[in-house]
Amino acid sequence: MTFAYNAAYFPPFPALEVMLSTPAEGLSVGPLPALVDTGSDATFVPIQHLSQIGAAETAEMWARSHWGERRRVLLYLVDIRVGHLTLPGVQVVGDDLGSEILLGRDVLNRLRLLLDGPAEMSELIEG
Repeated sequence: MTFAYNAAYFPPFPALEVMLSTPAEGLSVGPLPALVDTGSDATFVPIQHLSQIGAAETAEMWARSHWGERRRVLLYLVDIRVGHLTLPGVQVVGDDLGSEILLGRDVLNRLRLLLDGPAEMSELIEG
């Protein structure tokens, strides 16, 4: 399954489409665009999406940006579906400032993913 890079950025940003769900609530949202951020330890999801599916808060912690500032954040438990692959029980950071999903290494390290920069396509290799 292939996905076009997000051309709203320069240079274009690798991207995928994801579905978010909470099995306990039986709610889901998506497909939603998600940026592939290999420099991020964690996955960030805008609070609006987490509220739509009734995602449960699981913990409070501190996050540090690439600029070095620290901020208190809440973690939420969700299932993330990419293509036909479901990643159950992922703890994501609820982002109350941003409007885009950032897939960090916590999710990316569970996927076989080809980033084809010259073609500006991301390919999820299933199976």
